[in-house]
Order: sequence, then C-alpha cells, then structure tokens
Amino acid sequence: MKKYIYMSLMMALLCVLSLSFTACDDDDDKLPAPEITINEANIEDDVLCVQADVVAKGRTASILLTITGQNGTVKASQAVTDSKYIGVLNIDGFHVHMDIADKNVEEGDILEMSVTDGQGLTTTSKKSITEEEDDDDE
Repeated sequence: MKKYIYMSLMMALLCVLSLSFTACDDDDDKLPAPEITINEANIEDDVLCVQADVVAKGRTASILLTITGQNGTVKASQAVTDSKYIGVLNIDGFHVHMDIADKNVEEGDILEMSVTDGQGLTTTSKKSITEEEDDDDE
C-alpha cells in the first residue's frame, strides 16, 4: 500500500513539474518590431533615391517601398530583394534607387517603407518626397 501511495505522489509531482515547463509563456522570446528611420527620399531624374536605417532584432524577411500620391493613389511599388538587405539583423545605410520613369511621381508624394522581420512583425515609416538636393548650395 505504501508503494502505491509513494508512486502516486511521484506521478503527481512529475505531472506538476511537466505542466509548469509546458505552461511557460513564449512571449518572452518575442523580439520588438523593426524600427525604420528614412533619411532621404529624393527625386533624382527618373529615380527615387531612398536612404534609411533599419534596426531589426529579428532578421528582415521583406522590405516594400510604396509611393502614394497626395490624393492617396498608389503610383509605384517595389519589393527589395537584395541579399544585403534581406535576412540580416540591422541595416545601417540602406540605399536603393527606385525607377519612377512614367509614374508621375512628384515632390510632396509620400514614400512608405514597410519592413517585416522573421517573426512576421511589420513596421511602416513614411516620408514626404523632395526634389534632388543640390550639393553645390552648401
């Protein structure tokens, strides 16, 4: 009889321990969403020069650039697939030229940069598009 009581207590203890390990919350392992700082969105002839910095604790899974007109219509969109920007943790000095020929992109339109990390967390940052800065005026 003592043997059954002892085994029952051991089984109960084993169940409690195993439940405590499986009931742990996985939210502690989640990393924060990426942070985007767009430094430049300038029209240079028929391209839009985009420069930004991205801090992503989880590796970047996708980057999407979208240009929206002042009336809210999408004028152009481009997915960034370059391996130096996809699958990395942080992007210091993101620099892409987006073809905007025949897209009627103009100063005052809005650039949206969306970054999704490996956990599926997405952040979008916006910047007003400006004309090319003249380096001679400094």
